[in-house]
Amino acid sequence: MKKSIQTPLLVAASIVLIIISSLVRPDGSTLLGALQTLILGLGLLGCCTAAWRFVKGGKRKG
Repeated sequence: MKKSIQTPLLVAASIVLIIISSLVRPDGSTLLGALQTLILGLGLLGCCTAAWRFVKGGKRKG
């Protein structure tokens, strides 16, 4: 898959993960709290990776 297509898909998947993590209500459950934190972390990691790809892709070697 082309890098130009991968970055928007990564951003979309990351946003979906962040939204899902906000929908999880731990209500005192340690396991659900850990799951919420894990999903949020994956979403944030995906956003950071997409931003890094965007910045790195803008620099042309000439």
